[in-house]
Amino acid sequence: MARISSYPIDSTIQDKDSWIGTESTNRVTRNFTAEDIANYVVTSTSGVTGSGTFNTIPLWTPDGTKLGDSNINQDANGNITVGVNLTVVDDLSVQGDFEVDNTITVNGSADSVFNGPVTFNNNNTFNGETVFEEEANFQSSVTDQTSNPGTAGQVLVSTGTNVQWTDSTDVVSGSVAVLIPYLTTATPGGSETYNELNNIVKIGWSGGNGIYVINLPSAATIPYRVIRFVTNGTYPGGGSHKVRFTAAGTETIDGAAFFEISKVYEGLSIWSTGTEWVVIQAKAH
Repeated sequence: MARISSYPIDSTIQDKDSWIGTESTNRVTRNFTAEDIANYVVTSTSGVTGSGTFNTIPLWTPDGTKLGDSNINQDANGNITVGVNLTVVDDLSVQGDFEVDNTITVNGSADSVFNGPVTFNNNNTFNGETVFEEEANFQSSVTDQTSNPGTAGQVLVSTGTNVQWTDSTDVVSGSVAVLIPYLTTATPGGSETYNELNNIVKIGWSGGNGIYVINLPSAATIPYRVIRFVTNGTYPGGGSHKVRFTAAGTETIDGAAFFEISKVYEGLSIWSTGTEWVVIQAKAH
């Protein structure tokens, strides 16, 4: 009888090639084909089959039993490319450069942090807080919470909870100008320092006679800014309920340390020269 070592070695295995073995249950000698053994490995030991492409992250396909190519590639430097739309269900944090050629959506209230330069070439949605540590390059339109992309000359402003496109308060061309007011209530003997970004202030009154002081921001820190102030319908008449606008430090308003208004629906518009405030319009009843 020939020894096994005397037979030639053939490294090519075909499905119908067979080996002699013994069944563990009945101790019966039988032939096992290469196909039988391969199927057993896959079904009984969760063996992995399939093929892939170099530098392509694998994906279970088509029915969860084989590996194939996904749409995500990673090069030798670790840079990852996503070939189709990307949806992120939790927080997204990007430490290096980030370029999106398709659509990325960050769902729910998840936050997004980009620590390197970012380029967006298509539609992208961020439903949580989004932080850009470096340059953000938007190749398409930027929309507000109503999906409005805005029109030429408009600016993106905060509503307190969202953002919206609105016309600039300084340059209006063929559009309706919108001024979002800062609301305050004056009280006799009270005061506040105005540091808000709103360019119009609506003032109500509560209490008896007296003076309420609004300390103006420094004209030197915001050259050429215009701020409007107006009293509302809750303001008493008679002139004994005064709002005093006080200039910062040694600065002046119309050459004086302060300027007062004291009537219902009275208005005041001031402009910074860079060194002082100038009253450019005043309205009284």
